[in-house]
Amino acid sequence: MLQQYGQTRSPAVRRLYFARPRKSGGTVIRPAQSRSIRAGIVIVSSLVFGLMLGIAGSSAQSGSLYGAGAPEDAAFVRVFNSRSDGTVPRLWVGATEFRNLAMGESSAYRPVTPEIHMVYLNDAFEELIAREGAYYTILLRDDGLLIHEDPAHRRADLAQILVYNLDIEERVALRSADGTTTVVGELGSGESGAVAVNPVAVELGVFLANELYLELGDIGLERGQSFAVFVMDNNGRPTARVDRAEILVE
Repeated sequence: MLQQYGQTRSPAVRRLYFARPRKSGGTVIRPAQSRSIRAGIVIVSSLVFGLMLGIAGSSAQSGSLYGAGAPEDAAFVRVFNSRSDGTVPRLWVGATEFRNLAMGESSAYRPVTPEIHMVYLNDAFEELIAREGAYYTILLRDDGLLIHEDPAHRRADLAQILVYNLDIEERVALRSADGTTTVVGELGSGESGAVAVNPVAVELGVFLANELYLELGDIGLERGQSFAVFVMDNNGRPTARVDRAEILVE
């Protein structure tokens, strides 16, 4: 039984800048069957499990969300790229550089000092006020950049699931695939939600407008681990990516 231990939901902290949408060159994996959200729109799903495991380079180490090897007073930032113009070569959060952010992929969380940081992407910049022990996800979209503050996962006996609706107009919910259990409640465009659950095997699905559109299956919940479900529009077609969070300490 998937037992929930408190759900949180938050809108984007800040919309930082706007950019012109461009045509996507990405590849979308089509499911065996699709349903129509509205006339002329066909649903396709692309589910990728991104696991950032092991040591990243000779001077870096990765850890769980408990931040092994990170400064005790650090804040943590990760980046997810959903821009249709492809890979983002580099993005700066203060002095911390994120490089080669491929479309549809997220980085590991990286520690930053708890202070005001300038976020740089190309010619655009804005500030992020990072608090000690807080976690942040920067969402790169065609029409702008959103920052969400993520609930810290401090329960070693539970698994955490975070859901982000990047830009889907219909309200998004994560439920058991049969629709009987809501895991993370309905989220509007730009909103995110989180929940801590028992790490049991369960088939999950993304529901739009109370209908199942993306079957995620069993995402492999584990004790003490955090999983993110990013739901986004790809040329008018909702897609999803599931990532297990990691911390990268250099």
